[in-house]
Amino acid sequence: MSLYVSRKRRTDINVIPLIDVMTVLLVFLLVTTRFDDVDSLGITPPSAESASKSGTPEASPIVLAVDSAGGLFLDARPVSRDALAGELAARAKKLKGATVLVVADEHAPTKDTVYALDRARLAGLPSRLVTQKP
Repeated sequence: MSLYVSRKRRTDINVIPLIDVMTVLLVFLLVTTRFDDVDSLGITPPSAESASKSGTPEASPIVLAVDSAGGLFLDARPVSRDALAGELAARAKKLKGATVLVVADEHAPTKDTVYALDRARLAGLPSRLVTQKP
C-alpha cells in the first residue's frame, strides 16, 4: 500500500477576472461610442440666439438631415426626394407620436430645408428645425 494518497485536483474556472475585464471593456465602449449619427454626415446646424434643449425628451425622434449640397438623409441613410414622402408616411403609421427633427447644414439651400419640413408635415408628423447656440 502506498502512503501517498493522490488527491484529484478540482478544476475551477475563476470568472471574477473575466467579469472585471468585460466591465472595463463595456465602460470603454460606452465612453468612446458616438450615439449621434448626424455628426458623421458633417452637418453644422445654423446658430440661433434662442436655441435650447427640448424640455421633454422624446423616445425616438426621426432625424431628417439636409447636407450642404442639398442631399437628404433619413436616420443617417441617404434617401431620394421621391422616396422621402413614402418613408415618412410609413414611419408615421409605425411610430405613433413621433417627431421629425430636421437637421440642416448652415450652408444648405433654403429650398431643400423647406422641402424636408414640408414632407414631414405632409406625412402628418410634427417637425422641428435643429439649431445650435452661437
